[in-house]
Amino acid sequence: MNQIAAVRASEFWEYLAKCLLGVSIGYGLYKGFPEYSGETLWVLISILLSITHDNNSQVAYDRMRGNIVGSTVGLLAFFLANPPNLLTICLGVAITIGICFQLRLLGVVRTALVAFVIVLFYEQSHSSWSGALYRMASVVLGCLIGLVINFAFRKLVFKLYPARAASLKKSATTQKPDGGE
Repeated sequence: MNQIAAVRASEFWEYLAKCLLGVSIGYGLYKGFPEYSGETLWVLISILLSITHDNNSQVAYDRMRGNIVGSTVGLLAFFLANPPNLLTICLGVAITIGICFQLRLLGVVRTALVAFVIVLFYEQSHSSWSGALYRMASVVLGCLIGLVINFAFRKLVFKLYPARAASLKKSATTQKPDGGE
């Protein structure tokens, strides 16, 4: 029983440390580039959404791909009809879901759909297409930072806790559900 409690406590502290490191990096970018506060906010959000308690890097990869799909479809829908109408939105939702199914990104369909809606309505309210590209780049950067943090901690856990490393390897092969965005 003490081993289970110790593992849970170590997982808690590890996850907390990773999130605090991610927040520090994201906040540093936010404060360091105030003229890009909107974009760095997406970086910070994406860092936190891609850091996992079990160091599963696939979550960050899939989240990046889902955001790219949703943002791209949102940008295309923006060019199709500005302002968006119900038909454009429904078409975009159907296309986003279809692409995610084709790319086997079922775990991040919700992320892609949220990205689609955010980009479509952000672009419509700002009458600019560049926001979609900035948001996509910001999300990818945030996911990459989260990926690096997961990777670094995974290496550290493998070194410090060899017994737990085996269970991490096993859990990394199973698809995790999407946490949304």
